[in-house]
Amino acid sequence: MNGTSRHWAEQNERGNRLFLKLTAVIVRYFPPLLMRPCIWFVVLYFYLTSPRARKNLHTYQNRLRYTFPDAMPSENRIFAQFLAFGEAVCDRFAVWQHKIRYEDLIIEDPDNLTAAMYQNGRGQVFACSHLGNTEICRALVSHHQNFKLNVLVHSRHAQMFNEALQQAGADKIQLIQVSDLDASLMMTLSQRIEAGEWLAVAADRIPVRGEKTVTVDFLQHRAEIPQGAWILASLLKTKVNALFCTKQDGRYRLKLFPMTDTSDWTRAERTQKIKESAQHFARILEEECRLNPLQWFNFYDFWHTEHHPR
Repeated sequence: MNGTSRHWAEQNERGNRLFLKLTAVIVRYFPPLLMRPCIWFVVLYFYLTSPRARKNLHTYQNRLRYTFPDAMPSENRIFAQFLAFGEAVCDRFAVWQHKIRYEDLIIEDPDNLTAAMYQNGRGQVFACSHLGNTEICRALVSHHQNFKLNVLVHSRHAQMFNEALQQAGADKIQLIQVSDLDASLMMTLSQRIEAGEWLAVAADRIPVRGEKTVTVDFLQHRAEIPQGAWILASLLKTKVNALFCTKQDGRYRLKLFPMTDTSDWTRAERTQKIKESAQHFARILEEECRLNPLQWFNFYDFWHTEHHPR
């Protein structure tokens, strides 16, 4: 790679079909005692060949340490974060192969959002992130037959990985591959919301075209995050909630946070409402990073430090 910063969507996914199939085979056939050493060597290869990702994780860990001195040790743990990502990928395959059970999921839902999820009312929107492993909660929550979750993904990045997941047994994945919210897609999403289905949208990467972002304070630095989850919800007149699924002490914790109801937003106040809710999301993400410092798997230049090093 050259020194010019590129949008995350223009960068190649770190895994290819051979790597993903190899991971699926390791998860399916290797005992836990052998699986970790195998993944360690695979992760080591990507660690050694990814200088840009190492630099971006270095920036993240330093800013997390400065904001929350007790969250990170004094030394950088770049390889440890790569390894955590490799283990998370293994868990994504393992859940579809029934090696991670519904009973392994701990639900933290003080506002009882799960009650709305399993009723037949209008659907809502989840603002998600690359912290933890949302693939796990998507599979485990599907244990409830009345709940349907649609995940909006960027088409160029999702197809290969999800083909591998489907080959591993993920036959109930509901993905909507998008690059633009055109009229046809909005009609489809509206129908699904009215049918009681929920939508999940990543809220911690700028959109593919680099537009419709909102500036938030994140780890004491300004950052741009996408408005997509809130714009989508406001067009569909529904609620936005935050969803995280992190691994602690060998078990996954599904955390649900209600955020805002866009059904009564006026056009005049929408911009300010989005800014306030996006900052709320950033604060929740900060806290989750503090609690799970090695589980934010965003290997890209989140703060655009190559253009604005300070």
